[in-house]
Amino acid sequence: MAKQRRISNKAIVIMKIISALGLLFSCCLYLFLNFNAFKRDLGWDKTAPLGSAANPWYHLVFPVLFMLGCCFIIYYVGNMIIRVEAKQIWKADNMFILYQIVFTSLLLVTIWRWFLVDLSNALAPSVVMIISGVLNLCTPKIVDNNNQDF
Repeated sequence: MAKQRRISNKAIVIMKIISALGLLFSCCLYLFLNFNAFKRDLGWDKTAPLGSAANPWYHLVFPVLFMLGCCFIIYYVGNMIIRVEAKQIWKADNMFILYQIVFTSLLLVTIWRWFLVDLSNALAPSVVMIISGVLNLCTPKIVDNNNQDF
């Protein structure tokens, strides 16, 4: 006989949604605490135009990847909520590996940016990112275990 879990698939999905929303919150916090750095990186600052010695072209990569990662997190959370509402919980985990890659890259690029560029406000968002990542890593994978969710 297969081993039954004590936690339901719906609870696992809710934990994953909460951790993804924590990551989105930390990304928004990082963006708004360091908005001047984003403006400079995008070339919106008149004192350091994009392509100058003070703002090389490769600085544009960070805000673009950051925004694309935030858009994917919103899509991931929306997909999870739609699967819960449609009673298709076993399909909610189909983008989990891609989400792990996006989460890890966002965490690494944010911490890399924090250490290479003096952004004093990046500590709180990085801590929230790490906490949401640990919560996400602690949640088990969704499996068909013949419980009431199916």
